[in-house]
Amino acid sequence: MKISEVAEQYPALSEAIERIVEVDNVSDLYPPQEEAINSDLLDGENLVLSVPTASGKTLVAELAMMNTVLQGGKAIYVVPLRALASEKYSDLNEKYSKMARIGISTGDYDSKGTSLGQFDIIIVTIEKMDSLMRHSPEWLKDIKLVVLDEVHLLDSVKRGPTLEMVITKLKDLNPQFLALSATIKNSEELADWIDAKLVESDFRPVKLSKGVYVDGEVSFDSKPDLKLSNITLSPSITLALDIIKDGAQSLVFVNTRRSAEKEAELLSGHVYPLLSTKEKKELNKIADQILNVLERPTSQCKRLSNCVRNGTAFHHAGLHSKQRELIETYFKKNLIKAICATPTLAAGVNLPGKRVVIRDYKRYGGYGMEPIPVLEIHQMFGRAGRPKYDSEGEAILIARNIAEFEELWDHYIEGEPEPISSKLGVEPILRMHVLGLIAENPLNKEQLLNFFGKTFYAYQYGDLSRISSILDRILDSLFSWTFIDYDENEKFRTTKLGLRVAQLYLDPLTAHNLIELLSKKLPDEIVILTILSDTIEMRPLLGVRSSEELEIYDQFQKYNLNDEQINAFKNALIFYEWMNEVTDDKIFDRHNMPPGTLRTKLSIADWLLYSCSEIAKIINNQKISPKISILRKRLKYGVKRELLPLVRIKSIGRVRARKLFNTGIKNVEDIQKADPEKLEKLLGKKIARKILENVEKGL
Repeated sequence: MKISEVAEQYPALSEAIERIVEVDNVSDLYPPQEEAINSDLLDGENLVLSVPTASGKTLVAELAMMNTVLQGGKAIYVVPLRALASEKYSDLNEKYSKMARIGISTGDYDSKGTSLGQFDIIIVTIEKMDSLMRHSPEWLKDIKLVVLDEVHLLDSVKRGPTLEMVITKLKDLNPQFLALSATIKNSEELADWIDAKLVESDFRPVKLSKGVYVDGEVSFDSKPDLKLSNITLSPSITLALDIIKDGAQSLVFVNTRRSAEKEAELLSGHVYPLLSTKEKKELNKIADQILNVLERPTSQCKRLSNCVRNGTAFHHAGLHSKQRELIETYFKKNLIKAICATPTLAAGVNLPGKRVVIRDYKRYGGYGMEPIPVLEIHQMFGRAGRPKYDSEGEAILIARNIAEFEELWDHYIEGEPEPISSKLGVEPILRMHVLGLIAENPLNKEQLLNFFGKTFYAYQYGDLSRISSILDRILDSLFSWTFIDYDENEKFRTTKLGLRVAQLYLDPLTAHNLIELLSKKLPDEIVILTILSDTIEMRPLLGVRSSEELEIYDQFQKYNLNDEQINAFKNALIFYEWMNEVTDDKIFDRHNMPPGTLRTKLSIADWLLYSCSEIAKIINNQKISPKISILRKRLKYGVKRELLPLVRIKSIGRVRARKLFNTGIKNVEDIQKADPEKLEKLLGKKIARKILENVEKGL
């Protein structure tokens, strides 16, 4: 089917389709896209589109959303990751900003979301959508289409339960659903639960050849075997280099961050000679940017910069967000030839390479090293082959011997992805969602069970007796913590405190622990930070390494803390060092806390401290609030208290603030009185002038 035929059938979409043709150079629809259109998606039918990565799911979503908007409705695009939300927002704005008002919301779980009502398409993360529904903004009733990206993540222990709750609640609003999924074994179950038609296909626009390497040879499922000669390097390096020499790019997946870094370093020395002079010059500029993202580069920054200078990179959650962004941008531009990554990259932003090499098919789990599920391996496979650039993609697993070759072939090449299953029946997860449900509407036990009777959990397992017994325990806890009470109709309702906890999007147990903290007589900063670090929101935590045991345990014994809180105490010490101006490189060297991880933890701490302040207002116990307010600012800026008057000025970070303070410039008034030449000498002419402008404007 030509895309022009869709415009003929749905004339209102003509302008949107013109933009698709112009930006994406699309003329013909892929078979699954055509089947989606023929399944009456644009006439309001619910649809589950279960196809491999890069098979055109996004185009179908765009047509459905623009069709909804042009009929006066509102569309919600639900994605699992903030990075994915940002990518979708950028793409949609580029194409449709003149036809639709496009908004994005991924953070600030306490926002009521009222202003989002002005947008026609709203891109949200799963958790943000859940938190918005707790505030019940008026525009919820205007939702006509919900696009659920990566809906197979219902199977994820981390995100699945919240996604399941969001879908179940949205079903009560009766919008149209478009669920986008990787190929899964029980897609019919998923479609039946959502009451949707199913379009399922193994079609890929770029042919994918899957294979297993052993003893210098790759056996493929759909093309002749590949024999590699002169193998003096490791198989993963050899396979990556082989494709780079042909002018293409490679993704190498390994099971740990450390392995990703080491692999990228090993590969970089062999890629550098293959680069052109122009590429080397450009990569030097990018490497310098990566090196100087932080005030003082960590050893990790230096390793990454050196890799990028040589044409490779590693990618994992421990990197600063700006570094990840630079890597992704310049890999897409074919300047970085190979990325060595942990499996999380496969489920994130769109970064295809012609050849995907999976070095490690096992990772550490609850019972030691465990095989990665087929579904996740196939997600990695799906990154092979760049649409518009490659005629085919190759995905290769590495076996150590013939026995392992046969095992990998049977399990991952010929095997099917596992069926997805609900992960909702876990008490800590249910605890937060039960309070959220009661916050939205007073409910009795029967009504709560009726709601859970509409979940994917109930669809799959039928018997709600386990959920019922968990509910009893949760309700008892919520009562004892005074988060819920009975109303006159014997329905559970939230107290003022319970409502605020639900709106703050906290685990009720965390909120209870914060309330206990607020009841104490001005606890030490380290104790506050330890209690924050000991919450479910802050997990996982770094363990105490043998090299730091003596120092940490010596300090730990000074406080009245439980032995089980030792890892939380380590996290608290890292926070304490940060807000006392210890640099990223020293924190990384001392505690193995990379900058990306530190900033994620700091963001969580900021949220928990904000929540403390909000809860203190409800329980009329604000003696600790000034201390929390100062602590929050110090963690945000990473400074001692004396620098707070300076860092609140735009363009002054902690390094510039310390320089100014040490020369006697301690606040706004001192800056106003300072000799401009002195400021320029300290900070540079451009920065000094910018700061003076900001002070004048009150920024």
